Amino acid sequence: MSIKMTEKTPILTGLRKLIQKNIYSFHALPVSSYGKSDIVNDIHEANFGGFEGSATGDLFDNFFFSKGLISESQKMTARLYNSDASFYITGGTSTANQIAISALYVKGQHILIDRNCHQSVHFHTQSIGAEVEYLYPDLQTAEGEISAWSYEHLENTLLSMQQNGKGCDVVILTAQSYEGIIYDIPQVLGRLLAAGVQTRKFFIDEAWGSLNYFSDDTRPLTALNVGSLLNDYPDLEIICTHSAHKSLFCSRQASIIHCRGKKELPDKIETARYRIHTTSPSYPILASLDAAQATMSMHGKALAAHSRVLVNKFISGVSGIKGLGEKAIYREIFKSYWHIHYDPTKVMINVVGLGKATEIKNLLCEENIYIKRFINDSLILNFHIGINNEAVTHLLSSLTDISEKLVIDSESEHEISDKFIIPYPPGVPLVFPGEPIDRKIKSKIQEYIKNGFLIIAA
Repeated sequence: MSIKMTEKTPILTGLRKLIQKNIYSFHALPVSSYGKSDIVNDIHEANFGGFEGSATGDLFDNFFFSKGLISESQKMTARLYNSDASFYITGGTSTANQIAISALYVKGQHILIDRNCHQSVHFHTQSIGAEVEYLYPDLQTAEGEISAWSYEHLENTLLSMQQNGKGCDVVILTAQSYEGIIYDIPQVLGRLLAAGVQTRKFFIDEAWGSLNYFSDDTRPLTALNVGSLLNDYPDLEIICTHSAHKSLFCSRQASIIHCRGKKELPDKIETARYRIHTTSPSYPILASLDAAQATMSMHGKALAAHSRVLVNKFISGVSGIKGLGEKAIYREIFKSYWHIHYDPTKVMINVVGLGKATEIKNLLCEENIYIKRFINDSLILNFHIGINNEAVTHLLSSLTDISEKLVIDSESEHEISDKFIIPYPPGVPLVFPGEPIDRKIKSKIQEYIKNGFLIIAA
């Protein structure tokens, strides 16, 4: 008996239709963005979903306390990121964060949590009954949409806790925001320790930061770049988590836990993973993590450099679009603070010259360009390693078309055209100078634009 897929499998059918749309994603999940990479072979060729089998544990390697191929791949990843040990997680970074906290926390200890941390951090610390203090951000943009903490605020909070006899045992910080803020974690930790902060256990959420390790302009800011600190403070324990699927060519829910510090720390992480992680790990996700470490080992620096090239291409292209221009690009947030930097692969673009951000986002979606986040009048673009020249060209072309449409709309407000309005192709005027522009004409113009025609007012 055959199954009518469209009636019986709404999720499967819907996903197939979505994939067929060939969407350029300027959000995350590089492996899902349409088009071939400009740097590596076609990453869509690997069918990770085919690497599943019920006998993998006995005949392959045990996911927990692995000694074989999984262990070998994790060691390769550890060398790539300069960590003492790295562990693959197939349940997403929410699970990875729970494991990291459980590895560091001892019942009855005090935890200081960056209030901007992911919800999984807040939920888990609440569920284990930890005594928590929150680090409230003291820096905000004018609109109040983006916030951060100053170094002085962090240091004063920790020293105050110590002076009040309520010292902090574990500090949990988010190293990078979705909007592109990157904290200089090594310098922050170094100054805290030099100032007399007694905390020795730090969990750094670097969910959006995997690519930072492959470029000279961001690697010094990363949580694992603490070799000199470990020489001075050998009792340090530092764990960071990477939402690998956000930055690398791997499947959704692919995450990594890294650590540096005391020699028993990897064992504590491995035990916590055994206690928390599902006992049915996804081998397709493991395969994608293995492929991702190999890709980044061979091409990581080139991929990171190319992302920056594409950002420059975009900024250059935007400068010539009416209603936008280079002034619309905003890439410096809290720039006067030494410990705050901005991710070169993130771009905020103010589209107020074209319209409301939500409207421009929707218009771009109609052109198969996916942008997840906007703040007030600005769209946030992530130039991850899945973005290629083709995607940037299409984005610039779509923004140009939107700009041209808005020019025509503004010309049409008077109802009588003083220009030829020409859909191209074929290049035959739809409206002549002096002719009225009624609703029917406006509807035709919209239809031409939706179908990919260039509309020229000349």
